Amino acid sequence: EKVDRFEKLAEWKPTEGATTYDNTKGITLITASQRRNPPATCDSKIHHNNMINNILPKIQANLAGAADAIMLDMDGYVSETNATNIFMVDDEGMLLTPSADHCLPGVTRATVIQLAKDLGIPCEVRRVSLAEFHAAEEVFTTGTMGELTPVTMIDGRVIGSGKLGPVTKRLQEEYKTLPERPGWATEIPAFS
Repeated sequence: EKVDRFEKLAEWKPTEGATTYDNTKGITLITASQRRNPPATCDSKIHHNNMINNILPKIQANLAGAADAIMLDMDGYVSETNATNIFMVDDEGMLLTPSADHCLPGVTRATVIQLAKDLGIPCEVRRVSLAEFHAAEEVFTTGTMGELTPVTMIDGRVIGSGKLGPVTKRLQEEYKTLPERPGWATEIPAFS
């Protein structure tokens, strides 16, 4: 029998308490030695099957005892992690996330940007340096499986207090209410 298509199905796994997505204690990240591929070579804004650029940093993170690896763009700015988008809160309370030039503009990322706007949390989308992430008061990642996951350490540097920060916690709490809010969820019809 001839197979004429390939479908990639997401693996189901519980997020609460899973090693990569500890949304209460937080996770540790390292910076990958591989750079995020630029859109001119293999655009990260689309889903494709060329995942070696994500797999190698994940192997580095695993070997370093970290949950994931931060990926820099070709100019040395933070792009995303090997599996998630990333945010930080600076010492003035500004929420920052890298522009989506070299990363997948995730649905959860867009939701957090909208939630921040709704809650009056100042948010800026721009190129962000690794040094800014190292000096951040809070850092968290966003993704479908992990939702909002606090980052407590990057490259051996403790982030903020080393615990879940107040802005991250507030956004986590609001995010969890979305399925009950009008316009944020689609009811799945019962099968007959």
